Amino acid sequence: MACLDGRPPVNVDWAGVIAAANQTLTTGTLAQRQRISGSIALPEDVRSFLAAVQARALERDRRMRDQLAEAVTCLNRVDIMPMLIKGAALLAMPGVDSRGRLLSDLDLIVPASALAYAGEALVTIGYVQQTGSSDPTVAHIFARSCDAGTIDLHCRLKTSRPRFDFARLAANCVRVGVGSGEALLPSPTAQALILILHDQLKDRDYWRGLVDLRHVLDIVALARTPEGIDWDLLSSWFPERQPQTALRTQLVTIEALLGIGVPPRLIRGWWPRLQHRRRMVQANWSVLGPVFTLLTLALDPPRYCWEAADGNAHALRGWGLGPGIFTRAFSGLQRIHRRKAPGKL
Repeated sequence: MACLDGRPPVNVDWAGVIAAANQTLTTGTLAQRQRISGSIALPEDVRSFLAAVQARALERDRRMRDQLAEAVTCLNRVDIMPMLIKGAALLAMPGVDSRGRLLSDLDLIVPASALAYAGEALVTIGYVQQTGSSDPTVAHIFARSCDAGTIDLHCRLKTSRPRFDFARLAANCVRVGVGSGEALLPSPTAQALILILHDQLKDRDYWRGLVDLRHVLDIVALARTPEGIDWDLLSSWFPERQPQTALRTQLVTIEALLGIGVPPRLIRGWWPRLQHRRRMVQANWSVLGPVFTLLTLALDPPRYCWEAADGNAHALRGWGLGPGIFTRAFSGLQRIHRRKAPGKL
């Protein structure tokens, strides 16, 4: 973590650091931080490797920026101003050095009423739709063989509690120029919300004890911008009990790893601290992951584990043994116990 923050210790096990960076998909960020810091002399083989990684990462960044500018301009032509989220937002955000940050897709949110028109517009510049669904929580993915990544179109965030659609997020956005077009850019606080919701609740990292180190670094970068993160506002967006506990667990982890000044009142409580400790133990002893996950599910099971086609969230706890409840419960357990995604620690 010190190396990723640009302040490597004197005696660095570079083989171990690079292996951990490869596992967490942060090698490009590692290379960029060492180039900027230049605080210690690197071994020749490490220097050559990181230089090669950095050159490739910068080229990928350039191609992704060009792709984003083209897509935004295309959508503007049909009177759609998309909202940039996750990696796409960092590419367009002033004051954030996202060079080297690995991206495989560009996530855009448009109003639900404009989703079909947005897809049709992308098709006119050569994109082919890869996936589509009537489910409002499923992204519509578009790809071209000439690009470094895909375009993922959303109309809302996937989590149902708290629920954020285009209109609610737009209240916390500003307009920014992207190439010759314009897009909506969420505030640092709103971007932190999106990343934490995605990992903790959508990807179930709260129950699984996983950490997406790229997103941890993203939140740290957002906190260090001139505007910074409004921690009280961020906390107010997470309802009490489970969503609030998931938020605090993530904030405990971020503060423990990189110390960005999260207010103490937002990282108190024995359960979030225990969950952070569990993550660190599990990172070293991955075989304990399934056991810890089952214990967390037993002590704090998901309250809102699925969403119907009508957009209404249904709770497994207290919902009753209605038709299909066991099928949904089994599906939810499969999702939680699936193979962890690349980059998760």
